[in-house]
Amino acid sequence: MISPRGCSNGSVYIRYLINRLGMGFHNQLLPFIEFRDNRKGVMILYRLRYYMHRNRYALRRVTNLSACGIIIITLLLGLSYQPVRQALYGSLISLAEKGTDLAFRCSERDPRGLLRAGIPVLAWAGSGEDIPELVTPRSLFSALLAPFRVKMGTPLELVQNEISVLRGYDPEALVVVVDPRENESNQPPSSPGLTEKALVGIYHTHTGETYALSDGTERLTGKRGGVVTAGEALKKELEDVYGMRVAHSTRINDAKYSTSYAESEKDARSLLEDNPEIQILLDIHRDAGKSRQNSLVKVKGQECAPIMFVVGSGARAPFPTWKQNYDFARELADQLEKEYPGLCCGVKVKEGRYNQFLHPRAILVEMGSVSNSTEEAERSARMLAGIIAGKMRDIAPDKVKPAAPGAGKTPDPEQEGVKASVHQDAEIQADPENYEDNNPE
Repeated sequence: MISPRGCSNGSVYIRYLINRLGMGFHNQLLPFIEFRDNRKGVMILYRLRYYMHRNRYALRRVTNLSACGIIIITLLLGLSYQPVRQALYGSLISLAEKGTDLAFRCSERDPRGLLRAGIPVLAWAGSGEDIPELVTPRSLFSALLAPFRVKMGTPLELVQNEISVLRGYDPEALVVVVDPRENESNQPPSSPGLTEKALVGIYHTHTGETYALSDGTERLTGKRGGVVTAGEALKKELEDVYGMRVAHSTRINDAKYSTSYAESEKDARSLLEDNPEIQILLDIHRDAGKSRQNSLVKVKGQECAPIMFVVGSGARAPFPTWKQNYDFARELADQLEKEYPGLCCGVKVKEGRYNQFLHPRAILVEMGSVSNSTEEAERSARMLAGIIAGKMRDIAPDKVKPAAPGAGKTPDPEQEGVKASVHQDAEIQADPENYEDNNPE
């Protein structure tokens, strides 16, 4: 080896290289080099140390990126398995909720109350006990746009929205003249007499819930929404057709949404105290977060709103008898599916109690969703009435009177048209001259 400046000694050559490279620690390395300069790996060893020291920052970045990559790949592989993903998600949610609640409890005043006062839509995000349906980003966004939404109806509806005096005008309101000479046989069958005591109780925790297709909004704050109309249809069918007296409370319980269930508990207790014979207690709501396609079913040619039953459990608060409520809801769902296939979405068990601890046959009924119309919900309510009446005969047969003939049958539009045509032909054949005088068209 020929070294610079004529240096033939290997140790001198290495000393020269170290000085040239500016290694600050060459004084500590020189003794080792002088005594071991006969090894061939000495130069490789010190060159390697030199390059590592020179590129130490780049090596540190590579090491950090490699560690992050390994962690990310491990997480992705772990999250590809559903049990691991669910466990991790549940742990994160639980940790976040506990941390938030602990922070709020430690403060002198709950900041959530201030936010709800300033932004009313945040009142929707109360505790799980307050909200029977899932609050999704889509529903929150829809609520924010609700004040700016225009109901795209007929020109008359648009004018009525601008001129309040025209809101009472109903072009479909017709004056019906009843001929007293009409044959009594053509009258519908009379309904049975009502029971002495109310056997069914109906109330609404979220009284303002309504149907966007009919009212142009999802909720009527401080007012009675479409769910109250659906409850009234259920009451009318039970009383007029099946002779079961119904106690229907239309008290507004969601003026302050976060305390809806506290208010409706008072309402339910009042119903039960005033009507001790109540055998079935229904809290009628409507679902949210469903598309129009998933909110519509056809039953015997009629468009109806799907029905789902919700039952609470003892997951959050003591409710040892919740399975009695579940069994009753399951019986209603099975019978409803048997009579009207596709109408019932089943029974969902949730963590809250939903006031169902007050009665063994108290259940929550989701009558359609926000994407339905009020008319569709009313049709479903009338179908549900027949199932409730049948179940009531099993629960309290001595308190139920016989139903009117033909009760519980869903009218078929085509069959109704055929019956009307046959009835008209019979009238013409019986007295053609009188028929033409009374029907000049």
